[in-house]
Amino acid sequence: MFGTGTSSSECIDLLTASSGHSASLRRKIRRIEEVIIRIDNAKLRTNVEQMAALLASEASVGHVRPLVKTTLVHNVHARSEFVQYDKHFAFECDESDGRAGDSQAPSPLRYFLSSIAFCLQVWFAKGAALADVEVMDLEIDVQTYMDMRGEHRVGDTPPHPQWIMVQARVSSPSSTEAVLRMAEEANARCPVTTLVARAVPIYEQISLNGELIRDTVPEPLLGRT
Repeated sequence: MFGTGTSSSECIDLLTASSGHSASLRRKIRRIEEVIIRIDNAKLRTNVEQMAALLASEASVGHVRPLVKTTLVHNVHARSEFVQYDKHFAFECDESDGRAGDSQAPSPLRYFLSSIAFCLQVWFAKGAALADVEVMDLEIDVQTYMDMRGEHRVGDTPPHPQWIMVQARVSSPSSTEAVLRMAEEANARCPVTTLVARAVPIYEQISLNGELIRDTVPEPLLGRT
């Protein structure tokens, strides 16, 4: 009934026209649309464009120095605190029992992976606005591979993760080309991802409505996750 380029508004028009239902049904469907559509494209596009214009005229506006303060709680259990948006935030990290911790909080590596995923979520959303993609749902998984011999100085193994794998699953009525443009905007703009990419390879799999539309993951890596 609907083509891949059919917008949510067009879907509603088709539904109400074909069913002959009243404006009441249309209002109900629009309320459903507000729940389903994850991104306010107009808001995000305006924000990116206005910020770019401001930075072009006054570069110093973009000079930021984020700061976090950490305190050791016990053994390898630590706490991070900072103020942002005039609000106080705090979170903790720990290691497993087998790594001298108490398993009371996520490990630092999980926060690192989350920072990549969070930054990509932000820029996939803004990229969706720039590429005019309607996002019904977006899930991003980030995985890595690390050999613990490195941090324990066993042999010549590097202590850092060897690669990053990003798996993005998009639900959208938008075209494949538009969704790939969204991903390209995110990959080019995400500060965390572009930093990490200078250190290790970042591979990605992007699926649209359950169909794989981009896959840069080398086959051997799929068996080492």
